[in-house]
Amino acid sequence: MGLRDDPARIDLVRLHMLIAARGAWLENTIPTTVRRDHGPFTHQPNSYDLNGMAVPGPGDLRDLVGLGHFGDMIPAWSSRHASAGAVVSWAERVKMNFIGSSTTVVHFRQSQTPHPLLVKPHQHGNAELSVTLNHIWSEEEIQQRLDNLYQHRPKTFSDKVMHRLMWSLYKGFNWVTGFKPENTPVRAVEWRLIVLESFAGVPGFMAAMFRHFRCLRTLQRDHGWIHTLLEEAENERMHLLICMKMFKAGFVTRCLVMGAQVFMTPFLASIYVIKPDAVHRFVGYLEETACLTYANIIHQVETEGTPLNDAWSQLPAPGLAKAYWKLPEEAMWIDALKCMFADESNHRDVNHTFAMMDTDDPNPFVDKHRKDAAVAWRMDAQGLSADIGCHKTLKVKDSK
Repeated sequence: MGLRDDPARIDLVRLHMLIAARGAWLENTIPTTVRRDHGPFTHQPNSYDLNGMAVPGPGDLRDLVGLGHFGDMIPAWSSRHASAGAVVSWAERVKMNFIGSSTTVVHFRQSQTPHPLLVKPHQHGNAELSVTLNHIWSEEEIQQRLDNLYQHRPKTFSDKVMHRLMWSLYKGFNWVTGFKPENTPVRAVEWRLIVLESFAGVPGFMAAMFRHFRCLRTLQRDHGWIHTLLEEAENERMHLLICMKMFKAGFVTRCLVMGAQVFMTPFLASIYVIKPDAVHRFVGYLEETACLTYANIIHQVETEGTPLNDAWSQLPAPGLAKAYWKLPEEAMWIDALKCMFADESNHRDVNHTFAMMDTDDPNPFVDKHRKDAAVAWRMDAQGLSADIGCHKTLKVKDSK
C-alpha cells in the first residue's frame, strides 16, 4: 500500500512538514546518498544542499507525497503492514527549508521573554484568561430567573429542620453584616458578598470529597455526582475571586470567613455522613437566600439615588469576570453581579434536585456540563462575547 492510499500517514508527513517550515529544525541525520529509484535528492528540482546534506524543497516533497513512491529510502512504506511509526521516524529526520533561509533562534537569556519554567501563572499578562469553563448566560436566561425566585416548601421533617436552620442563619447574618433590603450601605454589601461566597464554596467540595471516599470504600462508581459538586465549589470560588478584584477584606471579614469554615464544615460533614439529602436540601435553601441577596443588590444598583447605584452603577467589570462569563469588553460590574445571581440560581436547582434523589441515582446534569463546555469552546474559537444586555453584545472581540 503506497503513501497515497494511507491518509493517516499523509497527515503525519504534512504535520512534520508544517513544524519544520515554522523553524523547528529536527535531527541532522539525512545523508546525501539517500536515493529514490530514479536518482538522488540532490539531482531533483526544488531541492537544496544544506551543509553537505540534501534537503528536499516544497516541490520535491509534494512530488513524493503525491506519488507515494519512496524507493529504497523507506521500504517499509511499501508494506501493507507498515506502521505509522515509520512515517514519524522518517519525518523527524527530515530538514525542510520552505522559506529558503535559515531560522535564527534567540536564547531566552538574550530575549525579553522570561524562561517559561520560571514564570508563575499570575505573572503572565493574560493569566486571567486561564479559567475553567462555566455556563454562558444570556440576557433572557438571567431575566427569566430574576422574575422567578423559586423557593422550595419543606415537606419532610429533615426539610423543615434545614429550612428553619438556614433562615435563622440568614437573619443573623443580615444583622451582623448590616444588610437591609433598602438603601444598603456599600460596605455592608461588600462584607456580605465576601463572607457568602467563601462559605458557599464549602458544601460542594465537602460533598464531593465524601462521595469520592465512598466510591473508594465501597468499590463502586459515583454516577457523575462528583463532577457537578466540584463544579459548584469551583464556581463559588470564582465568585469570591471576582469579588476580591473589586474590594478588599478587612480583619473582621477574614475572621468571619475562618469561623464559618471552622464550625460549619464539621457540622455539615457529620450530617452528610448520616443523611446526605439533608445537606443538599440545606444548600438549596442557602442558594435561595443567595438569590434573594443578589436580586436585591441588582435592584438597588439599578435604582437611582441608592448608595449602591452611586457607587457601583458605573464600575466596569473586572477582567476575570469578563473571561469567566465571556463578557464583552464594555461589560459593567452590574453584569457580573447578574451572572453571579444566575449561577446561584443554578446551584439552588441542582441541590434541590439532588435532595430528592437516591445517592446511587445517575446525575441528570452530566449532559448539561458537556453542552456548556461545547458552547464555551465554540465562543472562544470564534472570539464571541456573551449577550447579557451590555451596550454592545454578541460581537467579535477586537473587531472594528
